[in-house]
Amino acid sequence: MSQASIYLHPPFAEHFGIAIAEAAAAGLVPVVYRDGGGWTDIASRIDQGLGYTSVEEAASIIRSLLNDLGRLKELSAKAREVAKGFSYERFKERLDEVIKELAGPKAKS
Repeated sequence: MSQASIYLHPPFAEHFGIAIAEAAAAGLVPVVYRDGGGWTDIASRIDQGLGYTSVEEAASIIRSLLNDLGRLKELSAKAREVAKGFSYERFKERLDEVIKELAGPKAKS
């Protein structure tokens, strides 16, 4: 991944988005099939223009990114930021918040 700048996630790859989150954490701009959790939970938060529904559309998105290195750099930084929301630390924080909320007011103090 150290040589790449774009990650193409095909529709037949894993559906949980782990590879997308890992690519984003490495600063790769994910181009993702517009269906499922990887698109909804990760890639669409980076930029709505990164989703595709056909091979031709994926190629067009990748071509556009490679022809606009400024945008590619901006999206790379945003991908890293979005990926932070899927870190182990952030997961622990969110889980703690949910447990406190479910436990009720006495647990919050």
